[in-house]
Amino acid sequence: MDRAALEGVDCVVHLAGETVAQRWSAPVRARIRSSRIDALNLIAKACESQSIAPRIISASAIGGYPSSHQPQEEASAFGKGFIEDVVQDWEDAVAQLGAKGGGHVSLRIGLVLSPNGGVLHRLLPLYKLGLGSPLSPGSQWQSWIHIDDLTDLFVRAIQHRDWSGAYNAVSPYPVQQQEFSRTLAKTLSRPHFLPAVPAWALQIAFGEAAHALLASHRILPKRTLDSGFAFSYPTLEQAMHQLLHSKPLLAAQNAPH
Repeated sequence: MDRAALEGVDCVVHLAGETVAQRWSAPVRARIRSSRIDALNLIAKACESQSIAPRIISASAIGGYPSSHQPQEEASAFGKGFIEDVVQDWEDAVAQLGAKGGGHVSLRIGLVLSPNGGVLHRLLPLYKLGLGSPLSPGSQWQSWIHIDDLTDLFVRAIQHRDWSGAYNAVSPYPVQQQEFSRTLAKTLSRPHFLPAVPAWALQIAFGEAAHALLASHRILPKRTLDSGFAFSYPTLEQAMHQLLHSKPLLAAQNAPH
């Protein structure tokens, strides 16, 4: 890391993180941890060498919460497991850097809906062909957020020095997976009749990681709302309509990859 890059910097935004949507071999597990925690430790050492204590705003994940159908908020306890432990250690590293004087915010991010990649990029080809279907059992909850709202949350966390600690970066209206699937098909004016993708199919494809992909997270952004933040796209219908019927989306899909 070029330590000179930190000269004059009073806020650092940390977004790095190896994707968890892959088979968790030993090297992948190491990269999932290292890309988050070791990267923050590297920044901390660089800050120490420059004798600075910038404010640190970091991505985090709702994967720290245990899988449950019950609503959970920022004060809810984390679960136990590989991903849960990574998220806890991730947030601890952020807090340690923030404790040097600049303060910190960890945004616990859910499923991000974006026109330029992520889950929609993977699902759109199938759903446009009318082949979309929920993931078994379909009753699990999904907490999601529109990319614009997520970007606004990062900006808010940078600008508002009274923000401190963890905030859930998810819409206030989580949905069950079958509703997510049905809403996507409806927004595209496509049929939605195929049976749910069985859990064993995901287990074959992703191994142990399938448990994280099928987890139920009914997460509420209590602290985020209490801070006065207003979501531009609070409902899934609003978010899907804006993302799937806007010119920027069409341009992004037609661009070379």
